[in-house]
Amino acid sequence: MKISKEMIQQLRKMSNIGILYCKKALEKTEGDIEKAFSLLKKEGLIKAAENNKDLVLSEGLTNVAFRNNKAVLFELNTETDFVARNSIFLNLCSQLEKILLEADDYIKTLDDFLNYSYNDKTVKNFILESIAVLKEQIILKRIAIFYKNNTESFGIYKHQGGRISSLVCLTKPCLEVESNLPIHIVGLKPKFLNKEKIDRFFLKKEEELLKEKTINEFKEQNKTLNHVLIEKIVQKRLDVFLEQNCLLEQFLYNNSDQKVKEYLKKYNVDVLFFERFELGEDY
Repeated sequence: MKISKEMIQQLRKMSNIGILYCKKALEKTEGDIEKAFSLLKKEGLIKAAENNKDLVLSEGLTNVAFRNNKAVLFELNTETDFVARNSIFLNLCSQLEKILLEADDYIKTLDDFLNYSYNDKTVKNFILESIAVLKEQIILKRIAIFYKNNTESFGIYKHQGGRISSLVCLTKPCLEVESNLPIHIVGLKPKFLNKEKIDRFFLKKEEELLKEKTINEFKEQNKTLNHVLIEKIVQKRLDVFLEQNCLLEQFLYNNSDQKVKEYLKKYNVDVLFFERFELGEDY
């Protein structure tokens, strides 16, 4: 029996499953839409599609990779650490890395990527296939895509097999910095490149919080509110905050006497941007 476009669309609307799977199910059931729906349900694809919504999963891994001038990071979550170490899950991760690196440049968001078609299947359906086999939910939580030019360079690092992944882009190739700085970023967790890259409203709010904290400490200790002294304490605490959270102001992970900015100056190289993904973190 010939499977019509209308039959495929009707089954797809009923099941929320990709066109290719709907067509195959209809072919197996000789065009019987109800039987095709039951077949998709039996194979676990409908359950996977339904249960894969609005879940918060904390196991899985992050990944980072680059090819030529394109770098990608993503976080793939599942329910248990057991599945996260399963070869099917790891193969899915490798598959997503390959697709993401090869995907068209118009792919910018997670939704773009999930609906991207590769070898006649959407990325969403690649994931659904693994869910159906593993009988455990899998969610692609986030992606990030970066580009550089030919004179710049990437450095990457994966910690504990992908529990944390980091990426740095430098103004020029420098093997020493490409190798060391991603390790530093994993360990020291910088949030910003430098003070100038921090949103001024965020910085102002942080300063206000530090001021409020300092004033409360004065009151708790029954000290006279000395506003000049309070401002000095606030500025000192703000400097500590910047030192802890700005990459260039941090002391190098393997040399507590040298700041990152001094380390970069030694090799005459600058950081253009960096990224860090940690499994299960809020972002």
